Amino acid sequence: MRVSSISTVVALFAALVSSQRLTKPPLQQNLDNLPPGFYNNLKPTTSTRTAFQAGYIPSDCKNIATREGFNPADIQTWNIKYSDCSTPWIFCYHKNSNGPLNDLVDRFGRLPVHTRQFNRHIVSLPATNGHAYNDGGNLVFFGTTLSSINVHIHEAAHSLDLLGAFYPDKPLSSSTKWINEYNLDSAVPDPYAQTNQVENVAQNTVVTTYERNVPGGFFGLNPDANKIFHQYATVDTEQRNADPASLLVPGGVCTRRLANSNPVTITGTATAQAAAAPNVALPAGLATIKGASFNTNSSCNFG
Repeated sequence: MRVSSISTVVALFAALVSSQRLTKPPLQQNLDNLPPGFYNNLKPTTSTRTAFQAGYIPSDCKNIATREGFNPADIQTWNIKYSDCSTPWIFCYHKNSNGPLNDLVDRFGRLPVHTRQFNRHIVSLPATNGHAYNDGGNLVFFGTTLSSINVHIHEAAHSLDLLGAFYPDKPLSSSTKWINEYNLDSAVPDPYAQTNQVENVAQNTVVTTYERNVPGGFFGLNPDANKIFHQYATVDTEQRNADPASLLVPGGVCTRRLANSNPVTITGTATAQAAAAPNVALPAGLATIKGASFNTNSSCNFG
């Protein structure tokens, strides 16, 4: 696979990125004009759901909930099987989330399957302010962000970047090519993209997803979009050259997945083990995506 050294690269880059604020002006004040186009053109994928084995929870979900101050016993865990993949995604939904599980399933299911497959677990937690982050391929939504198509695309874009989905630059956000193309432009998409290059690549991925899927595209929506042309074109070229090609366009079926985290008991005691732990292994024939350790919590803050 082409991602053999990405764990080392991501670890080194993560220590540096938070201080690298960008100085180019924003093209727009936000990307809030994009969801209507997304909802009209990124259609939901049909799905079925079954409850996860009672008494168990994926270890990543338990660790995230505990770290964020929540009781894992309040997490409702679901197997969500979309029609375009042979194995389900495991969703971890807090019972007091600020939106319905249906929204979480719908928004994630609108992402192209070749984007979706680079994400492990989908987590929703309650909060008074909306924010989200990506923890090593786990998408963690707080407050009402679980219902935002923009935020789903943005957080999944971190997986594409930091898990090496784009080709040939892995991660794209820390590559010489990306910096060179960024330097040719006079703006970034919005103020959030100014945070650092990781967030800039993610916001440019939102722009590119719109351009590739919505008639008229982003460049028809904003007459000044050429100010970010080289950034858009780089994301577009790299997603088209990826394996599988055209990560940001719907179609096809999942070809590989991140391995699920191991199931553990919710309570940490033997009382939940009357039933055997569920088998969460990927099915034969579905390749495993090499994981990496990263967390965008310090810079992802929608609200």
